[in-house]
Formats: sequence, C-alpha cells, structure tokens
Amino acid sequence: MNWFVLALPEPDAAAPEGPVDWARIGAAGVLQRGSAPLDMLPEGIQRGDRVLALVPGERVVLHHVSIPARSRSAQLQALPFALEDRISEDLDAMHIVPGPRLADGPLLAAVVARRDMDTWLGWLEQAGIQASQMLPDTALLPQAPPGRLQLYWAGDRCLVSVPEGPPLALSQEVLPWWLHQWDAQQEQQIEVEWHGPPELSTPDFGEDAPVRAPAWDGDLLSLIAPAIRRRPALNLLSGPYAPAGSGMAWKPWRVPAAIAAALVLLWGGALWIEIRELEREARQVELAISDLFESTLPETRMVDPVGQFRQMLETGTDAAATGAGPVAARLGQVAPVLAGESVELRQLRADAARLELELDLESIARLDALRGRMRADTGAAVRILSAESDEDGVRARLQIAEDAS
Repeated sequence: MNWFVLALPEPDAAAPEGPVDWARIGAAGVLQRGSAPLDMLPEGIQRGDRVLALVPGERVVLHHVSIPARSRSAQLQALPFALEDRISEDLDAMHIVPGPRLADGPLLAAVVARRDMDTWLGWLEQAGIQASQMLPDTALLPQAPPGRLQLYWAGDRCLVSVPEGPPLALSQEVLPWWLHQWDAQQEQQIEVEWHGPPELSTPDFGEDAPVRAPAWDGDLLSLIAPAIRRRPALNLLSGPYAPAGSGMAWKPWRVPAAIAAALVLLWGGALWIEIRELEREARQVELAISDLFESTLPETRMVDPVGQFRQMLETGTDAAATGAGPVAARLGQVAPVLAGESVELRQLRADAARLELELDLESIARLDALRGRMRADTGAAVRILSAESDEDGVRARLQIAEDAS
C-alpha cells in the first residue's frame, strides 16, 4: 500500500492558486512526485493509494499537554480544559485533536481553527478527492534530541524541531527573531542543526554557537517520508471531520467486537438464569407463606399475611381462643409479651411444634429479661438460638417450644 501525499496551501483563498505538490510514497521511499492543479490530482491517484493531505504547520499549533488520565475517553474530555489558557480564540471555534502520548509522559495535541478545516475539506471535495488522513507538516518532523535545535528549509518557510517541545513552522522573516528569543531563554548552549541550502545557512546565532549542516539533498519530502510510512497517529480528520463511512477501520475491531458480543450473550444468559431462579424462589416463598398462614389461622382469609401477623402480635389477640391452629395459639401467647417490650420483630418461622422469632433489642440484658418473661407468662420452653451484638443493639433468634421442661 502506498501513500498519495498532497501539500495543501494556506486556506486564505476560495481555491488553491497555482499547482499543488504531490508525491507517492511507498516502502522504498518517494516513488513518484510532481506538481499539478488540485482538480487534476485525482487522475494520478491509483487504486489502493491512501490519500494524505499535508497542511501548513503555521495553521495547526501543536502542544505538549500533561494529562494524568490514561484512557482515551478521559483524555478527550480533559484536553479542552487543559488547553483553555493557551488558546486565545473561542474553544468552540477550534478543532482539538489528541495525538499519541510521548515517551516522557505529555500528550501531543493539535489545535486548528474549524474555518480552516472547512476550507481545506471544501477544496478536496470540490476536486473529488477523499483523504483518509490530514496532518500538519510539522507533525512529521523527527523529534530533536536534547541540546539540539533542528531547522528544515521549506522554501519561504522553515520547520523547526524543538528539543523537549512541540515542533512549529516559521516564515523566513520571523525565523531570526524567534531564534534569538528562544536562545535567550535557554540555560545551556544549544547546537543548531541546519537542513537546507548551505548558502542560506542559519541566521547568526552568536560567534560561539555551534552549527551543524549535514549533507542536504534539497528534498524535504525524503526526510519526512519515513514518518509517513510509520502511519502517524495525529489525524485531523477525526471527530466531526472523520470521513463518512470510514467506520474507524472496522477490520482491526472485528475480533474485539466478536469478544464483546460473546460476553454480552454470556452475561444475558447468566442474567436470564438468575431471573428464573429468583422467580422459582419467590414461588416457593409464596407457598411457604400460604402454608404457614393456613396452619396458623385456618379460619382466616389470607389477604395481607405480613400485616395480619403484625396486627395480631401488636394487639395481643388470643388466636387460640378463636379456634385457630397451634401456631396461632402460640403466637397469641407470645404477642402480649412482645407488645410490652421495645423490640422489633424481623422474621417469624413456625410449625406445629415450635415457633422461631428474630428480634432486634437494645441489649443482651434486655434479651435475657425478655426470655424470662416469655417463659413465665407462656409456660413454654424459650431458647436463645443466637445473639449478635453491635453498636446499634442486639439481633437475636428465640425458639419457643411446646413446654418448659
């Protein structure tokens, strides 16, 4: 797969004035290159080419931003707030793109005016060109090593790779002033590396400033071709400017999507099984309540079993006198005792032979006194099955059996 790279000019006109430089870049480097009007470039785009539109770095400012968050969604949310103090224009008028996280921690981010994006994309649409990537040319510069400032000549402008800082683009008129301003802020001497015509050299950086001028073949594109082949991550065609139907490159996501779908199916199946089990348990509880109510109050219609039991306990009704079953008779004996104590009935279990109560009380002493009173008033055998104490009081389980012997 080859890249078809075209260099768009400044977005200050209704249409590009003059020819646009283009090149086809493959694994071996620059394969073809030329210059043609923008509306003629579709004729040179071959099947399988991926179109990369390079835009001037003067219009796309790169920033190093420190954002602790590692997840992409958190970075997207925090990035505009992290750049708010650095951008003079309204944030809503800017297109902010997060790039890769650098080796030393900061995140590389690009900021470009939406009006510029609209102009460039309008040119491409009018020419019938569908670009898959749009990058500032400064994003393709190699990172300058510590202690060295790298300058790349690009005609009437210069691309600058700053050590430990984001790259930028400057016009030839502004470059000397910027160099002196930047040098004055450095605490140590910086070596200047000039990639350009030797006769232009670099602006005077002081008599003692070391200047390296590597052999230069006059081709800036050959210097940035390796970065293009590495598929740079900082793509301006993202978010609201993502190409229609791009699908965020569906192929690499097929396996994760299949795994996610399988997990959803497994989760849905487990949830269905759990719901069925809960429904079965609920039916069993309803049957147990019905059996308990029928054995306790056989001559009473079950409407609200919990409320009916609570009312019987609170009022101290002698259910045994009304001809109810043995459970109701035992409840009728216990109810007056509970009604005179500051206790809260949590649960009730009963059969023909015994009655179990789960209660909340103030203290162990209160529990022991309640047990004694129940034994004395009912003549039944009262056992403390369990008692758990905490700062809120005591939760206890009492069993009331047939007799006290």
